[in-house]
Amino acid sequence: MIKYHNVELQKKIEALLFATDDPIGIKEMASLLMENEDSVKKELKKLMKDYAARETSIAILCTGKKYRMSLKKDYDSIAMPVARMEVTPQQLKALTAIYNSPRALRGAIKDRLGEKSDEIISELKRAGFIKIDKYRNTEMYVLTKKFYSYFNMNQKKLKEEIHKAQEGVTDES
Repeated sequence: MIKYHNVELQKKIEALLFATDDPIGIKEMASLLMENEDSVKKELKKLMKDYAARETSIAILCTGKKYRMSLKKDYDSIAMPVARMEVTPQQLKALTAIYNSPRALRGAIKDRLGEKSDEIISELKRAGFIKIDKYRNTEMYVLTKKFYSYFNMNQKKLKEEIHKAQEGVTDES
């Protein structure tokens, strides 16, 4: 008995799994690929077996009824220095608050972020986006070079523009 493999469909499924940041379901894959769900499910299972047999650093994971490509846990630490971290909306809100505040003191940031502020700040520090300096009897949050690099911002040029804008406000007064 000859087993039929739709290699082209497997490649398309693989491309979707590689390109998406969020897990994707069979129904959505079938719709995007203009294929029926049964064919997509069948070829996805074969693709998953193929990845397992090749013993690569990449796996296709099933989360509920959705799938995604991911590094196997053994290889996370190797890829971490070059991997682009996903910034959550809460972390982005914290970074924005710190960026917009000349002295981002702990109390002010905590007021803006609420009860989860300590957790969010520790995640940002661990990721290398901020550093924490002692300031009187509290802490001050300072953005790092990694923050400016990650968001493709030139720190020196940005400071010059802010300084010019502040001078313009002073001149108009």
